[in-house]
Amino acid sequence: MSDPILVVIFLRGGADALNILSPTADASYIAARPPDLRVTRNDGIALGGDTIADVDFRLNPVATELADLFHAGDLTMLHATGLTTATRSHFDAESRIERSANSAAAGGWLGRTLTQLGSQAPLPALAVGTTLPESLRGARAAVAPDLSELTLLTDNGLAPAFQARLDAGFGNHDMLGATTQDMLALSQILQDRHFEGGALRPYTPTVDYPRTRLSEPLMTVARALKSDLGLRIATVDYGGWDTHAHQQKDFPDLLSGLTSALMAFWRDLGPLQQDVSVVIQSEFGRRLRSNASGGTDHGRAGAMMVLGPQARGGRLLGRWPGLENENLEEGADLAVTTDYRNVLADLLDGHMGVSDLSSVFPDLNRQTTGLFS
Repeated sequence: MSDPILVVIFLRGGADALNILSPTADASYIAARPPDLRVTRNDGIALGGDTIADVDFRLNPVATELADLFHAGDLTMLHATGLTTATRSHFDAESRIERSANSAAAGGWLGRTLTQLGSQAPLPALAVGTTLPESLRGARAAVAPDLSELTLLTDNGLAPAFQARLDAGFGNHDMLGATTQDMLALSQILQDRHFEGGALRPYTPTVDYPRTRLSEPLMTVARALKSDLGLRIATVDYGGWDTHAHQQKDFPDLLSGLTSALMAFWRDLGPLQQDVSVVIQSEFGRRLRSNASGGTDHGRAGAMMVLGPQARGGRLLGRWPGLENENLEEGADLAVTTDYRNVLADLLDGHMGVSDLSSVFPDLNRQTTGLFS
């Protein structure tokens, strides 16, 4: 087996977990939302298998690929997950989740993970996008929307833009720092393996990806994994989940875009599936009750998903707090019963082989979620 790999997909904006995985027969749920903002027993996809609290949870009808992965035993879902202390600020919640430390621990949780792993590979971490997520702070990570952006060389030497930057900021090329030398080495590997005539050769996936915003980033991850660059961690953002208004129009497109691209990515990996785990999370969930604008406002608990054969899939895990008013947080929100860090800690322990979890999550009161049992 090759080194284990972790892919983190962040649903930015606060995904409505109660409209992804829903307690369809719950009287409080039915009373709180019109039918177009909840999953009904008639249209929801039944899970079967293990569930929690004897509740009839069903998947949103557009999430057919999630159901396929769940029933194949590759996908585990965990409900009522989130931050243990409340915030309804996107910026604050995302920052807390990506740092995953209340103490003075440096960097983000993935940066501290890479420190534990000690990888010297050409590309140990890749953030697909234009900015480095807080979770990867402190890591030797590349940031790029696709592999062509990581190429600093051409057939005639240094790429002109990079040459100009070196001349302006670095002077003597022999005096370049280790990070820049690493970038040049990675660029040379990419050029040798993937460039022809000065341009990146097109990627030919083994399956057809759907035309969604998430497909191109996941294809970049798949290509990087197949390129044998030593990638251990990849991050992808998929935004747009802040559904205060018109949720009945926007949410199905968001969710179907997630599930169809995820399935294509998983199939595209082929034998690499044995080395990869994917975790999907959001900064918080949405309010139980819908608002007057046809949407839902910022809430508390959400749901997380873990894809990969290492964990025992086909199960819904967690402790369901219920949706009766006395069980809601502040009388409004699905309460958090599983610290999201425990899900991540189980993945690092059970899949990535990280031995010192206290260095990654220094403030965590570790409680296993059962992902690997």
